[in-house]
Amino acid sequence: MSQSLSVSLPQQRRASGAVISDRWFSILLIAPAMAVILVFALLPLVYALNVSFRFADLTRGGIGDFVGLDNYRRVLADRAFWASVGVTVKFTLAAVILEMVLGIAIAFLIHSATKGKGIIRSLMVLPLATSAAVTGLFWRYLYDTQFGLINYFLGLLHLPQPNWLGDYTIALWSVVLFDVWQWTPFVALIALAGLQALPKEPFEAAELDGASTFRVLRTLTFPMLKPVLFLVLVLRTIDSVRLYDAVAVLTRGGPGTVTESMTFYLYRTGLKLFRMDYASTMAIFFLYAMLVASLFALTPLLKQFSNRASEG
Repeated sequence: MSQSLSVSLPQQRRASGAVISDRWFSILLIAPAMAVILVFALLPLVYALNVSFRFADLTRGGIGDFVGLDNYRRVLADRAFWASVGVTVKFTLAAVILEMVLGIAIAFLIHSATKGKGIIRSLMVLPLATSAAVTGLFWRYLYDTQFGLINYFLGLLHLPQPNWLGDYTIALWSVVLFDVWQWTPFVALIALAGLQALPKEPFEAAELDGASTFRVLRTLTFPMLKPVLFLVLVLRTIDSVRLYDAVAVLTRGGPGTVTESMTFYLYRTGLKLFRMDYASTMAIFFLYAMLVASLFALTPLLKQFSNRASEG
């Protein structure tokens, strides 16, 4: 009976006209996505790589002659480029550390709550519901020295009212504060999902053994949450290094170049100074650095997942 069924099914498929193989069917399924990646990712990457080896000043006639590695040498010797890298590193370290600490703390508070978890989770999505450009305009008015609500409440408390976006000592911290407000809920929601997915049996056994809260956190909770938290850390780091929207809306890189991130400097070089060769070279450097960093960061996590899969 089973043999007759196994023989009759291919015959029925041929009779109905379904002659496409599984391999070609899978290729057809991924073909649209691959076409989008080819058009909007690979082709621009190849074009940028080509421009980085040429003289490309749009004020002097567009793409020029092949210059070899001259653009790479000049970018590496550019103090403004390294200053923007320093700003990006400072922002990334401050923003990611604050977001991780606050997000994990908020996740634990929500996890221990007995009522209103659904409403709290819904409210926490609001900062992520709009783009950084829109919310950046909102925060720009909050930071305003004359009409901003932040300085208004500080004045009511008889506290100093700083120039949040114009003072070179705090301008970068103002951008950090905006980013922390927007992305801490993302960290909190992912950490909360990880907490809710943890098995209950180890914690019940630790409670019966009389383990302290600190010991449970150190030996059970955080080791189990490590893959989730590490993944969130990598994602937030990659996104913070690509900082552009907040700088473009809030400070435009000022005052001076105190808040000029690497991506904003790239934009200013390519689309304002029209030096597409330098901009393409910086973009290639940026892509290479992100690929190397992601490779080193994700390799231990992928090994851990593969070991768990082999053990299972």
